[in-house]
Amino acid sequence: MKASDIMHPEDAKAIQVLRRLKGFDELIRLSMQYGYEQIFRGQNLGMLLKVNAQNFPSLYSAFQGVVKTVGIREPELYIYNDPVMNAYTYGETNTFIALSSSIVEQMSIDELRCIIAHECGHILCQHTLYNTLLRTIHELGYWLELLSYATLGPALMAMQYWSRKSELSADRCAAAVVGERTFQMAMLKLTCGMKEIKGSPYQLVEQAREYHRLEKSSWIDRIQQNCRVAFYTHPQMVNRAWEIDRWKNSWQYRKLRSTDS
Repeated sequence: MKASDIMHPEDAKAIQVLRRLKGFDELIRLSMQYGYEQIFRGQNLGMLLKVNAQNFPSLYSAFQGVVKTVGIREPELYIYNDPVMNAYTYGETNTFIALSSSIVEQMSIDELRCIIAHECGHILCQHTLYNTLLRTIHELGYWLELLSYATLGPALMAMQYWSRKSELSADRCAAAVVGERTFQMAMLKLTCGMKEIKGSPYQLVEQAREYHRLEKSSWIDRIQQNCRVAFYTHPQMVNRAWEIDRWKNSWQYRKLRSTDS
């Protein structure tokens, strides 16, 4: 799989702009390699449970299958103690994926493959590098008082906008690996926190239609909803479901699914 196979158009545009910042990406890559990555690895080994062939063998086998399908170098996989269903990834040279204990307990093995594939999508698209780059630039500007808060506000909003689009790219990776139906079921569980879902796996897609009608019902509603999500790092759950429901009809999705099968 290539990053271009799954990248959301808005994510791709933002990445192209960031690649023009010559030198900054290498600086951040070095700081990650010799700083943050080692700090996180020590923390992971000291505080989290490492998944391997001996610990959670079925999960590790599913993880290896996803990594092979996406075509990235195998990251380390950890489980951490948290009642909130979540997962995250970090690293450029020494990558890792961390799953919360609740997400491992609440989801089926196929749904866990979906969550892992989402994080692998971030690695494939180099989102961690560019997210760290953007945050570092803004933090340096704030610390050195080179930028006022009024100037930082629009920059932060632009960064959060890109972050939301990057999540859609990672969602595409997940859907391409496990299929859009399994993706929708995983999104339902993440949304409501339930271990078992009754009814259609496309409930969020239907709910998205209702939300979009609300959003477009008046200019006041449009402004209110846009302002509400402006500083979100992740898209709303209904929009994630909606985007994949549309993308499943694309030639990219059909090609990736046929290759995987």
